[in-house]
Amino acid sequence: MSNTLEFKWTVSRGRNTYGYNICSLYVDGRKVSACNGGGYDMKGTALGDFIARRYADRLRKLQPTQKFYGLSYHDPNYDPGKAVVGSECTDRTLGQNSTGKTVEEAEAAGESLGLERYQAFYKASSHIPTEQHTVPLIDGACGFSSVEKIMQALGLSLEGLNTRSRRRDMYLLHDNQAQAA
Repeated sequence: MSNTLEFKWTVSRGRNTYGYNICSLYVDGRKVSACNGGGYDMKGTALGDFIARRYADRLRKLQPTQKFYGLSYHDPNYDPGKAVVGSECTDRTLGQNSTGKTVEEAEAAGESLGLERYQAFYKASSHIPTEQHTVPLIDGACGFSSVEKIMQALGLSLEGLNTRSRRRDMYLLHDNQAQAA
């Protein structure tokens, strides 16, 4: 079984993102993910988001001994806003006045711009699936090749197609497990 993946590059005309690059991923003509900005692997990010959602069951079944760069598992009930600054996330950017507050309290006081929420979210993650950590996340900003390594472990492969266009890249996604069944 194969799907056609098309990455399209555009530029934002949005109010707060005007001029930002946008990378959108279409699977068989349907938009499935997108990201904007730059300075990171945007194709890897769009692909990682799609793979993590579509193949979540397979990701949860990976062997616990297999660790992949960019792959983490999260507790769907965890609220990083409730994390305590200084113990569940670092306080190095906030100073002593914020230690002991929750992330939400530090944000409400204007002492945090969100870094601590991000730190708490990843500190509470796991590199392997557990009973508690059931939601897979692939950080494709780690690189397109890192996402491809995860895909190979899931029985997926990509075949590049020549588009002769600088504004779009196309691939065939082969599901080798579905073909074997």
